[in-house]
Amino acid sequence: MVPEREALDTWVQIAKVVNGGNTTTYSDSNLLVLPNGHLLLINGATKGTSAWWNADLPNYTPVLYRPEDPKGLRFRVLKASQIARIYHSTSTVLPSGKIWVSGSNTHNTYRDVDRFPTETRVEAFSPPYLDANFDKYRPQINEDASEKELTYGGFFETSFSDNIKVSMYSPPFTTHGFSMGQRLLFLKIDELIVEAQEGFYRVRVEAPPSNAIAPPGYYLLFVVPRGLPAAKGIWVHIQ
Repeated sequence: MVPEREALDTWVQIAKVVNGGNTTTYSDSNLLVLPNGHLLLINGATKGTSAWWNADLPNYTPVLYRPEDPKGLRFRVLKASQIARIYHSTSTVLPSGKIWVSGSNTHNTYRDVDRFPTETRVEAFSPPYLDANFDKYRPQINEDASEKELTYGGFFETSFSDNIKVSMYSPPFTTHGFSMGQRLLFLKIDELIVEAQEGFYRVRVEAPPSNAIAPPGYYLLFVVPRGLPAAKGIWVHIQ
């Protein structure tokens, strides 16, 4: 976890990166935890507040935070959208690792003609780890050979085509600037086995110990080599 003092400094740094050195504020943005542990700030406004008609100056430019990088080098400005997504915008991580981005309505009714009309278009945003240059390093999860029903404190196995970390991700439901229910767990690897099928591995992983760590429900399971999530995560269930 980023220390409180550092977190305060880093949010000021985000504002300076996006706005050419001018400190600003953010409203209604979504903050997503990505499968590799990076954080993505996307959507929202840079002026005003939540609620009807109170937000202005859309934040078109996503910002990536990489906590493992040296201080001063942890933020990266990503490609801007052309769509204003302010109040009631939403985003979530898909099994492909792409980001579903949709919504925006600053009004108390549907308006298709306005400075910021009710937004019905949907976008798929690709974080840097989906760069095609990384495809040859990206593992494939063998879903048919992987266990999907987990028990607290037990072990389960998943099969994949590389030697990596295993993460378990609970996607959020996001609105009003809050990403609720979101959490990312890096699981303890108990044993790594080379499979008979060339290029594949099977890993025995320890499930979260209790529902205090991972509330019951469905999670996206990723294998993550060199910070690159698998080409497709698989849904697993724990109870």
